[in-house]
Amino acid sequence: MLTFESSPVQGTSGIVEKLVSLPFQKIKHQVKTLDAQPSNEQGGIIVMVTGALLVDEEERAMNYTQVFQLLPDGAGSYFVFNDMFKLIYG
Repeated sequence: MLTFESSPVQGTSGIVEKLVSLPFQKIKHQVKTLDAQPSNEQGGIIVMVTGALLVDEEERAMNYTQVFQLLPDGAGSYFVFNDMFKLIYG
């Protein structure tokens, strides 16, 4: 599940559709902080990121926060189980 700017989207196809529909072509992430810790007995990890986004040719960055949970896929890798993204205005 992805929550982008308070709008929940569930399922792979819905998440891809949401991301493709965003009104910009280029994005550059500037990570300022990153914290992670174990999230469950099965080896999950919860991650919190804060930073700034530069969109297209804009010179002023937009601040954001993102929290996501990674779960093991059983084959030695991880997948994103939950993802919450929020732009910080003001």
